[in-house]
Amino acid sequence: MKQLFTYLQILTITFPIIIFSAYIIMDEGDQFTDEHYLITSLSAIPFFIVLLVKFLMSDADKE
Repeated sequence: MKQLFTYLQILTITFPIIIFSAYIIMDEGDQFTDEHYLITSLSAIPFFIVLLVKFLMSDADKE
């Protein structure tokens, strides 16, 4: 179970990095707008959900 959460953490932390890099490539380095920052930050939500589920499930592994 720990390996699954580790895999999910690695997978979900790459989403904001990929989206941020895609905006740099698409805009050719132009200045970001508020929308760019909003979408990049919202793409980090799955990472925090995985951390929350991992925390809630940590007691289940001990039983």
